[in-house]
Amino acid sequence: MKALGFTKFGEPEVFEELELPKPKASEKGVLIKVQAVGINPYDALLRAGTMQKIRPLEFPIVPGSDIVGKIVEVGSKVKNYAIGDVVIAHPAIGGYAEYVATPSYNVVKKPKEMGVEEAAGLASAGITAYYALQIANVKKGENLVIQGASGAVGAIIVQLAKEKGIRVIGIGNSKNADYLSALGVDRVMSYDRGNLAEILKDKGDVVIDASFGGKGAEEGLHYVKKGGRYISLTALPENAEEKQVKAIRMKRTKEMKDKEALGYLADLYRANKLQLKTAEVLTFDLRGVIGAHQLIEKKNVAGKIILK
Repeated sequence: MKALGFTKFGEPEVFEELELPKPKASEKGVLIKVQAVGINPYDALLRAGTMQKIRPLEFPIVPGSDIVGKIVEVGSKVKNYAIGDVVIAHPAIGGYAEYVATPSYNVVKKPKEMGVEEAAGLASAGITAYYALQIANVKKGENLVIQGASGAVGAIIVQLAKEKGIRVIGIGNSKNADYLSALGVDRVMSYDRGNLAEILKDKGDVVIDASFGGKGAEEGLHYVKKGGRYISLTALPENAEEKQVKAIRMKRTKEMKDKEALGYLADLYRANKLQLKTAEVLTFDLRGVIGAHQLIEKKNVAGKIILK
């Protein structure tokens, strides 16, 4: 089968088209013929070699953990899926390929109403958003500040929080201000418009940093009240303790099940309570993957970049 991967770390141009063996479904898994794949910031970090010490991998490396496609093979112990089902899946890696084999617990049926592009962008961002909000444990009456609110993860956190009746202050690029307002953000703040002093008057009980690569970590401490909570998806600020802020770095645990999060998000979508923004759709080929990684490194894209 064809796959898009790399045999050395570097810029987006290190990608090459690879010919790899077609995988097979395990007895508790399924084999999916991929229709579209979502590109994540993590994929760019993987390609650049930034994650090699944390997650050492052998070449060739094929990134990708957000896919949508049709099941073409079902393991002998799988009961809830059949050949022909169109599903959203969250494999550990290897999504930039024609076929992906993954355990069935990483899979949920795609809502019929959901487009392929939307579905391809849901898994990683949606699962992260779902559990980040659980960790934050924001209560009604508290202010929630979201850094990177217009990004794929941040935008879903916004909607999940609003569904729970939480007041949300969203921080993003000014060009995405209308988008954030449409999502229901109570107060939109633009980091590129020099209104830091204004936001300091309206601090959050909880801050969730969903900015690209945690680039807002140190600045984010200015947005949280003394005694408040700061949840980061990546890097923690160094001086949280001296500012009397409880800093928590989100880490996946065994209790955080993909199927639970994806099932909840799919139901929310069916109820017309979840918008999924696609920033760009590129071709599922070498030119497309290089272009996608060039785009994602701009770090101010609202929504998901998809290969289809």
